[in-house]
Amino acid sequence: MRVRRPFVPFVVWMGLLAPTVAGAQAPDGVVVAPFVNISGAPEDEWIGVGIAETVETDIGRIAGVEVVRLAASANARGAAALETARETGAAWLVTGGYQRVGDQIRITASVLDPATGDIADAIRVDGSVGDLFGLQDEVVVQLGAALAGAAGRSPAVAAERSRGAPVERSPAAAGGRSPAAAVPSVQAESVAGNGVGNGAGNGEGRFVPAAERGAPPAPRTADGVILPERPERGRPESAPPGAPARPNGVEGGIAFGEAATASAGFGVAEGAGILTGRPTIGPPRVAEGPRIDGRLDDALWRDALHITDFVQQNPVEGAPATEATDVWIAYDSQNIYVAVHAHYADPGLMRANRVDRDQSFEDDNIAVYFDTFVDQQRAYRFSVNGYGVQGDSVVDSRGFSSRGRGRSGGRGRGRGGGGFFGGGQIPTGDSSWDALFDSGGRIVEDGFTAEMAIPFKSLRYPQRDRGVPHRWGFQVVREVRGKDEFQVWAPVTRNVSGFLTQMGVLEGMTNLSLSRNLEFLPTFTAIRYGRLQGASYNIGDVKPEGGLNVKYGITSNLVADFAYNPDFSQIETDLPQIEVNQRFQLRYPELRPFFLEGAEIFQMIGPITFLYTRHIVDPEIGGRLTGKVGNTTIGVLVANDEGPGRVEAGDPAYRQKANNVAARARYDLYAESYIGTIFTNRTFMGSRSTLGGIDANFRLGRTQSLGMKGVQTDHVDLQGVKRRGQMFDLMWRLNSRNWNAFLGGYTLSPNFRHDLGFVRRVNERRMFSRIGYTFRPESTVVSWGPSLQYSFNYTFDNTLQDKMVRTGFNITFARNIRVNADFVDEMERYRGINFEKQKLSIGTQINTSRRLSFGANYEIGGVVNYNRGSDALPYLGHGSNGNFYATIRPFSRFQSQINLGTSDLIDPSNGDILVFDVKILRALSTYQFTDRFAFRNIAEYNSHDKTLGLNVLFTYRVNAGTAFYIGYDDRYQQGDLIFQDTDGDGITEQYYPYVTSLQRTNRAFFAKFQYLFRY
Repeated sequence: MRVRRPFVPFVVWMGLLAPTVAGAQAPDGVVVAPFVNISGAPEDEWIGVGIAETVETDIGRIAGVEVVRLAASANARGAAALETARETGAAWLVTGGYQRVGDQIRITASVLDPATGDIADAIRVDGSVGDLFGLQDEVVVQLGAALAGAAGRSPAVAAERSRGAPVERSPAAAGGRSPAAAVPSVQAESVAGNGVGNGAGNGEGRFVPAAERGAPPAPRTADGVILPERPERGRPESAPPGAPARPNGVEGGIAFGEAATASAGFGVAEGAGILTGRPTIGPPRVAEGPRIDGRLDDALWRDALHITDFVQQNPVEGAPATEATDVWIAYDSQNIYVAVHAHYADPGLMRANRVDRDQSFEDDNIAVYFDTFVDQQRAYRFSVNGYGVQGDSVVDSRGFSSRGRGRSGGRGRGRGGGGFFGGGQIPTGDSSWDALFDSGGRIVEDGFTAEMAIPFKSLRYPQRDRGVPHRWGFQVVREVRGKDEFQVWAPVTRNVSGFLTQMGVLEGMTNLSLSRNLEFLPTFTAIRYGRLQGASYNIGDVKPEGGLNVKYGITSNLVADFAYNPDFSQIETDLPQIEVNQRFQLRYPELRPFFLEGAEIFQMIGPITFLYTRHIVDPEIGGRLTGKVGNTTIGVLVANDEGPGRVEAGDPAYRQKANNVAARARYDLYAESYIGTIFTNRTFMGSRSTLGGIDANFRLGRTQSLGMKGVQTDHVDLQGVKRRGQMFDLMWRLNSRNWNAFLGGYTLSPNFRHDLGFVRRVNERRMFSRIGYTFRPESTVVSWGPSLQYSFNYTFDNTLQDKMVRTGFNITFARNIRVNADFVDEMERYRGINFEKQKLSIGTQINTSRRLSFGANYEIGGVVNYNRGSDALPYLGHGSNGNFYATIRPFSRFQSQINLGTSDLIDPSNGDILVFDVKILRALSTYQFTDRFAFRNIAEYNSHDKTLGLNVLFTYRVNAGTAFYIGYDDRYQQGDLIFQDTDGDGITEQYYPYVTSLQRTNRAFFAKFQYLFRY
């Protein structure tokens, strides 16, 4: 029952009187700090004023004690508030915060002992904004009871309570929580009160072992695995009857605002820019690391920092997580250790598969993010699923996905950034980055447990003198795919654009190892080719080849790489694209490891790709320097290229090599804001292609940003023709909870040439705009909304080339169902003819089952036939394009990904003749025999070229660097479509004009071995 204001005097008076009757003294004075607006919405600032005024008035009047209310300013928070309380001689300090989500509000408060900075008690009240006065009364009731209980305890007991000694898990905690019962705590365990943040909250900075805290014996799961305790959630001893369930002591990561300050004892992320005021934790330092096997039976987990409480980011932003999660964190000089127990009320909901590294993206993963420079520009992501399958990626602030196809044909090897999941703001990042770390996981009765040991050598971070603590941005994310639920430790709101700007803070780690990272990666490959030559099939000799990659950490934040004969073979294959009737060149993602690491440094949002390393076809040697010095991120890449010299003997270019250089520098100003420069140069024989430019991005408030670029190229081709071109780009973006919009424009001059980049089209002056609104019911319909786009494009001689109006609609349902539809009305000018055309496109994605997920994108309408040669005019036909995909997972070790791409064109002016009908069917199947040993098969058929490809690969992977591959590749084509120029006269001959069966054209056996040495 909620207690109303008329009862406040009696209840609080009796609560404060109780310890006096028991013989203890009432508090001599109370200091009330401003309540922090955690959501950050300016329109909610008045709420904190009202809460503080109510607390000050009622407690001071009823208890008869002096109450000091601090002004609402930054110096009245954190350590400053504690110091003020000490100076006034107050017995207690009250701090708190509030978070509003729609018409719901959560108010949290803590009672601190100013002498030690320890939490004596903590309270929380949830309810409707419409009942704010009643909620304020309830805050006073609970604070009064907390003060009464605190006054009856000695400082030693209060300090012990602030550490939150674990108690036996309750059945409810073990089995999951309903939204009503899942009340996140506002706490942190194992955080020092001395300003350093590596103790357990004993006021002296010394970590308190479990034995000294009197911890009970470790509980076990049904199969005998010893687990750390999960403190019981319930009413503290001092809570009055009827008070809602709330935290009992200190157990998890510090949550919001002032509560974080009080619990940490060292303030919240001072100097961390926009992360100031975010949840803050400090893990303890341990003498010995755990055995990484997924069993949480190591002694250090009982003393590690314990995070227990998560809130949803999706589907119901800010709501309590519907499944319980325990995370433990500790570190030593070499590694940071993370342990996880992911609970499920219904374990049948869990999704876990035995797959290859970086391929568990459809599973329930636990991921940790480290922004080691606290610059909100880039973070490292490490994830693990229920079987301990590793995932790692680099996340940037620019919101682009890396959901390409890559290793083993899987997702994530493309050039991405901080890609967002549909409907959410949780970035997956660019998983082409591979780091060496250990992981282990296992399925238990109510979910799964997992462990990770992440070496500091695998990260880049600022150097610190001995004894000087590190401060990193930090986040923990749990994915519950069956519910389309993403849980976060540090709350993430759509009212603020970006993910990295809303991370929490991990601080207090000191004296990390200063040893330099030195890696040697020798690689050996052997390939034997066979190919059709004329009417005969020839098998070549075995061709062995070797290479070497060397990596050296010059400092903890600056790394140099050297490679001899890098990436001379690759195990991955490009996901096929339909090449029929394409007006512009197709772009394929980079798959070679040497060019992928550090690639995010060179990425710049714009109408062109500024560094497209696939133009470096066959490098012999390469070098790279990447890292960060102060606020400046730098990247330098050099590589030669033997590809252009692979021509017939006698050609002037025979065995000539191209030389390539790319350099990038970016100075970080503040969160997601920087100024930068880029330079690239490619020379081959007498030709030269040089690009130089500057760019900048500025975050404007919480939801907007402004970006700009200016680039000039200087190009000389092999005939000596000189061209100089320019590109200018300007873009404004808005991304909030409901509104999203952008407005931009760019120019690409006619003489723009860039041999090291990817440029589809020049001679453009384009303007584009988009606006959309999203309604978020966050129920059966999670979100829905319309959008509108408009763009046009003129040449430099003011000829209109393109105009487009697109109206769209998208809707997201609960349980991973998404549908979108778009109607496009556009004009396209081609070869002097204006084509007016309309298109309708629909798409869907359904992932409600662990065993089967599928989706489709289909577009139908007007299509221009470009491929008619120079003698025939193009015309407007009727056609369609589609992509259909499904993933089948009958059991955890096996899965098959099936893709069907289609494209067709009908000529309506010629009796509806079918001009072409292309279908590409691809099935990629994998079977994971063990954690290290896997089998992969790719079968691919192209109906247009009448080709069939079969690829088999066996992989034995020890870690991210050490692996052995052996494979077989076979290619076939319909006989009457095989044309070859075997005599060098420039004329292709048809060798099987009457054969309609498939004939083998190529075959290869290959093996590859690489072994990583790290020192």
